[in-house]
Parts: sequence; structure tokens; C-alpha cells
Amino acid sequence: MQANSNAITSTVSRPVPDAVWRHAFVGAWQADWRERRRDWRVGMVLALGLALAACAALLASLDLDRTRAARAVAAEAEAQRWVHQGSKNPHSAAHYGVYVFKPLPTLAALDPGIEHYVGTSVWLEAHRQNDMVYRPAADGAGADRQFRLSPALMLQVLAPAVMIFLGFGMFAAERERGMLPALRLNGAPLGAIAAARGAVLLCLALTMSLPAIVAIAGVKWHAGGAEPVADAAARGALFAAAYLVYLATWAALVTAVSAFARTMRASLALLVALWIVATLVLPRAAVELAQSAAPLPSMQAFRQAVDEELGMPDDPAEAERHKRQLLKQYGVDDVSDLPVNWAGISQLRSEAHGNEVFDRHYGPLFAAMAAQDHAVALASWLSPAVAIGGLSSRLAASDNASHTEFMQAAEAHRRLMQDLLNSDLARNPDRNGVKYQAGEALWRSIPPLRFTYAALDMGELLARWLLPLLAGLAASLALAAASLRHLRTGSVE
Repeated sequence: MQANSNAITSTVSRPVPDAVWRHAFVGAWQADWRERRRDWRVGMVLALGLALAACAALLASLDLDRTRAARAVAAEAEAQRWVHQGSKNPHSAAHYGVYVFKPLPTLAALDPGIEHYVGTSVWLEAHRQNDMVYRPAADGAGADRQFRLSPALMLQVLAPAVMIFLGFGMFAAERERGMLPALRLNGAPLGAIAAARGAVLLCLALTMSLPAIVAIAGVKWHAGGAEPVADAAARGALFAAAYLVYLATWAALVTAVSAFARTMRASLALLVALWIVATLVLPRAAVELAQSAAPLPSMQAFRQAVDEELGMPDDPAEAERHKRQLLKQYGVDDVSDLPVNWAGISQLRSEAHGNEVFDRHYGPLFAAMAAQDHAVALASWLSPAVAIGGLSSRLAASDNASHTEFMQAAEAHRRLMQDLLNSDLARNPDRNGVKYQAGEALWRSIPPLRFTYAALDMGELLARWLLPLLAGLAASLALAAASLRHLRTGSVE
């Protein structure tokens, strides 16, 4: 046997023709499929995984569909309430306010991200930049908040566990039983055998993505053309490609560890430890470290700081100078004699002052949130699970950056509303002691908020998430190649 092994090793050292490599790959692929079809444990694991994935996809898609429908009904009701509020002073209408609702892209059915823990709507009113309210997680049970099943969770955490269970003995079993020399007697390249077995393992894991594909197609079909086609297609294609790279990384890691370990028990122990660290420990540690690197103020402290500065009036001397200049411009002695409405002008000044206050407070808050995202992105170089988690939620527009994008758009719309209402008030002075009142024509002139998420920034995606994800795949392939070389030399011993 020692002589045979030496002969095999010398044969392997020569370059392998492409035709031989392909033939060995196909043969190993067919053999591995036959073996796995006969193993009842593979069928049981896949059946359980598919059942769980189907439940996750069905529940997530139904939840997204219900949420979209509810927000559409609420948005229409708000639009009607605003238009039919009756005649009143424009500034009273500004305080009357209106709710706007955050839209949910189709991919949020696969990766809800932070959507259950942030609000669904924000109230736009005079003098205040409000935060979002009505968090879905607040209405859920405790167990639902602690463990929310989603297709993204299935693919990020449970699919690698399935791959480990099905693949930990890929080479370790033959090494433990002393069957490696027999495996190589036919001269088949180890690389081709490993590639075939890794590909089979990857295909088995990809079956868990089938329910998500069906669910997302159903949601997209039901939603129609609610999203820009090009952007939705780009997000979907990147989403699928990223998860393919992620699962391929795990297939290479399972191959590498199984080829390196001397026993099946050691292979399983190493892979389980790697899975725990990569999918459970490092993602949570990245979040905790990001919060320490860029801490956010408590909501109570933040609101108190904003309210205290808002309570300090704008420069009264400047306001008085403005009023005297206006009186002089129109040649009158009292604001009641002005051909414009001083109350409206004052409200315009008040809103401008408030906007400066909000910018001073919300600007650093959003910057700190962005800094946290950047810190988490740095951790993606240590774990492919961190990289796929950040990329997945970014593509699904369910991350912090997308939430901030909507908040800023809602605030810009609030300022537009206040400007239009106060400008109308400023143009129409009170007559004979009767305050000016506007009607439905003014309310209808306020454009609705039609928010769509910004197109993908490919440079940002590449630098933050794609490069670490691809680097993880390259590192795992290199590790698999090194383990196969170790396995080849080990078969000679």
C-alpha cells in the first residue's frame, strides 16, 4: 500500500489535463448524489429545512402584504382627512398635521432588517421634527421579539448549519476509515472530487432558498409596478448573487475542515465552533462594538436637548428690526395695517429657526448612526455572516441608512408643507379683525409625499460589503486548497 500511495502521489504532482479533471468531477458528482439519495438522514434534514424555510417565506410575504395594504389604507385615509379638514387658518392647519407612512420594498419580505423595531409612520406638524411611531415589535409577543424567523435568517444562520451536518464527513470519514488510498487508486484529482462534493453540498443548501424565491415572486406579482423596475431588478440580482457567494464560502469551509481533520468528531467540532463564532458571536459583537465606538444619546436626553433649544426664542432684536423694516417699507405704523400678514411672516421666521435647531441635533445623530454602520462594515472582514447581513438589509432597504433616508425625506416634506402654508398666510392679511381662513384649494395644493429609495451606490456596496464577502470566498477556497494538499500528503503516511 505504501508503494501504491507513493505512485499515486507522484501521479498527482503532474498537471492534470482538463478532460481528466472534468471527467473526475462528473464522476464524483454522480457518485455523491447517489450516496446522498440513499441516505435517509439527508432527506430528513432537507425536508425539515424546506418546511422551516417555507414557513419563514410564507409568513414573511403575508406579513409584508398585509403591512403594505394597511399602510396604503391609512395613507389614503390621512390624505382624505387632510383635504377635508374644513376652512381654517393655515397655521392651524399646520398644527393639524398629517401622518406619512414608510414604504416597504419587496425584498423586505426576505430580510425585514430593523423594520419591526422602528416606527411605521411619522407625524408632520408645525415647529417639530417628530420621530417615527408605532413600532410593530411593540405589539408582538416576547418570543416573537426574541426570535423572528425570516428567509434571511434561514440562509445566513441555518443553511450553513445544514451544510455542516451534511458535509462534515466529506473527507474526514474516509480518512478515519483508512479509505483515502482507495479513493485515489483510479487517479482522479482530489481537487475535482472536492469541487464535486462541495458543489453537491451547495446545491443541497440552495434548495432552502426555493421557498423565498417563490414568495418574493408572488409578492412582486401582487404589488405590480409599485417599485422602479430597474432598481428592483438590480437589488434582486445582487441579493441572489450575494447569497450564492455566501453559501459557496461555507461549502468551501466545510470542505477545508473535513479535509484537514483526522476524525469525523474533530471535523464536526471544528465546524460547529466556526459556525457559532461566525454566525452568532461576531455579528453580535460587531453591533456592540459599533455602539461603543459611536454611542447614541438616549431618546429622553435627545428630546430634552432639542426642546430646551427650541424654547429659546430666535433673536428678538433681529425680529424687531425685521418688523420695523417691514413697517417702513409699506409706510404704516402698525402691523395690522400691513398689506401682508405679519403672523405668517413670523411663522416663517419661527420655522426657519426651528429648522436650524433640528439640523444641529439630528445631523450629529444621523452621523453617529452612519458611523455605527461603518464600524459594523469593518467587522465584515472577519466574518462572511456580518458581510451578508449588512449587504442583505441594504439591498432590502431595511437597514439604518434606508431608515435615515426616509426620515430625512419626511422632514424635507414637512418643511415644504410649512413653507407653503405660512407663505399663503403671509400673503393674506386679516381683514376687519377677522382672521384669514384658507380652504380646500390650499389643502389640495400641498403635494403628497411620494418617497422612493435612492438608487444603489455600487461604490459603497463594493467597498463595504461586496469586497469582504468576496475576500471571504477567496480565503475559504485557499484554505480548502491547502487542506487538500495536506490531505494528499497525509494519504501517503
